[in-house]
Amino acid sequence: MTLRQPFGVVAAIIPWNAPLVAFSGKVAPALAAGNTVVLKSSEKAPLTSLKVAQLAREAGFPPGVLNVLSGHGPISGATLASHMDVRAISFTGSIRTGRAIQTAAAESNMKNVILELGGKSPAIIFDDADLAAAVPLTARSIKSNSGQVCMANSRIYVQDTIATKFIQLFKESFGAVKQGNPLDPETDLGPVVDDVQFRIVSQYIASGNESGKLSLGGTAKDGFVEPTVFEETQENAKIMKEEVFGPVVNINTFHTEEEALAKANDTMYGLYAAVFTKDVNRAMRFAKGLEAGTVGINCTSPITAHDLSFGGWKASGVGREGLLDSINTFLETKSVLFKIE
Repeated sequence: MTLRQPFGVVAAIIPWNAPLVAFSGKVAPALAAGNTVVLKSSEKAPLTSLKVAQLAREAGFPPGVLNVLSGHGPISGATLASHMDVRAISFTGSIRTGRAIQTAAAESNMKNVILELGGKSPAIIFDDADLAAAVPLTARSIKSNSGQVCMANSRIYVQDTIATKFIQLFKESFGAVKQGNPLDPETDLGPVVDDVQFRIVSQYIASGNESGKLSLGGTAKDGFVEPTVFEETQENAKIMKEEVFGPVVNINTFHTEEEALAKANDTMYGLYAAVFTKDVNRAMRFAKGLEAGTVGINCTSPITAHDLSFGGWKASGVGREGLLDSINTFLETKSVLFKIE
């Protein structure tokens, strides 16, 4: 027979950009599988996790079942990744930190590691696409949470026969967002998370000006970054290869299916990809050919389905999360043999 048993003590490290979503997505299945959890929140967004921990205690969780730390990564995170009593660890964040966690896990007790490490997601727009749907969906993807979403479609490839029309409509939609206080319901685009991230995004915009044509925005001031569009960017440019994590998108063109697929896959990441077309056969070719853990057909990020697996190909991660996948992630498998006399 096969038994599925909890590890015992597991750890979770969550990012600052969606703390409640990440908290519930990691903690709930880990507890449901019978583990106790030590969770480290980001030092940039600790309050949500502490509030949920308080509510869990008020709801009657036994002491020690759910534990929340609010420390810095190099100290608290590194300790969890290398601790000999932690049997599995789930992390969402940067590829650099993910590599450090995987190394620490391997050098300690070879704990199981689940990593979701970001992306450089492409959206491909064919000339038969419904632009009335494709434009607002792709604009929403890169403006959600001020572009600070791991699966945001920060690269858009549009077929050359409709490029002029699509780009015009996209800039009208993307450029019409209202910036302001994120607590104001009328605000579409708030500031980036902190001064460090603001400087990073500003540096990428400066880099983009050297490798492509700025056609919208490009201004960053006091933590706010304008919706920014670059066109005709060199495919090997830094801004095309690295995760910006801000409301910045590159729009390039393609002529053939083969060219679109090659450009979309020319990245070390593989978290999410999107295709807009009315051709079902083409959609299935791209669903199979795109090197990404999730492929949206006539939809794009942040649209997902929680009953499906979520995770990345290539440098976007190791393992899968989701309703059933996450529970299985936090269970050990044991084979049991009975000798019958």
